[in-house]
Amino acid sequence: MQAALIPEQNRFEYQSPADLLSIIKRTVDSGSAEEYFLYFYGINHGHLPEIDEEFETCRLRCTVRFTTENSLSALICKVLCGGNLSTLALNLWFRIQYTIERIPGSTRDSILPFYGARSYISDLRSKEGYQAIGPFTGGARPAWPSVVMEVGPSEALDFLRLDAKWWLINSAGKTRFVIIVQLMTEPFAIHIECWAMVASDDRQTMQVATQTPACVQLFDVDAEGTVLSESPDLRIPYSCIFDEPNENAPDAVFTKAELSFFGPWIFNVLR
Repeated sequence: MQAALIPEQNRFEYQSPADLLSIIKRTVDSGSAEEYFLYFYGINHGHLPEIDEEFETCRLRCTVRFTTENSLSALICKVLCGGNLSTLALNLWFRIQYTIERIPGSTRDSILPFYGARSYISDLRSKEGYQAIGPFTGGARPAWPSVVMEVGPSEALDFLRLDAKWWLINSAGKTRFVIIVQLMTEPFAIHIECWAMVASDDRQTMQVATQTPACVQLFDVDAEGTVLSESPDLRIPYSCIFDEPNENAPDAVFTKAELSFFGPWIFNVLR
């Protein structure tokens, strides 16, 4: 659980929306970290509307994502405050989204953005992804995105992996692909993992077909454009993006060559 990874100095009792916002501002202003995780106790997602209202006049809201756990009366606040991390994440996400849009038969209107949208599990818990999309079906936006991207700095890999597991497990099959992106700066490198549900190899549960979240693709890209991976390309299966099956539709493919170009390009943008 992510809560166990958050240090004591980043834990606070919830008092009010204004107090929460003040703590976030004070924490961000206190250092130069790319990302912060703050833990607030004595709160549940029923408080989120009043918190959202408090954030309406604050530019920080676009970089803050909330996860609530009502069983713990707690809220985890993820603040993505580093400029380099945000620049990397947005540019990579735009390219991945374009890869999805260029699937034959698909357009920009085939998918819906979930930017900062909140997904709920009854009255138990809720979460906001950094970037996410879902299929456009002509009706209301689905409650859950189908593809999510989460990002973090070099020390946040454990958090990111828990994010991936959270989406895949709690969405009950609605979120089917999670991309986690980690930025390393010394030396510069980008670490990418793609997570999905796979068949469990737990022999104790073989009588009943079960699935478990796992990393299914992994890429390391450096400033020279070298891409290390056992996978030929970053491939998002069509069935993970869209709800309606189409055996003839190709997957969304972000090639190794495109990753190789992106590494030096984003390195030059960030330095």
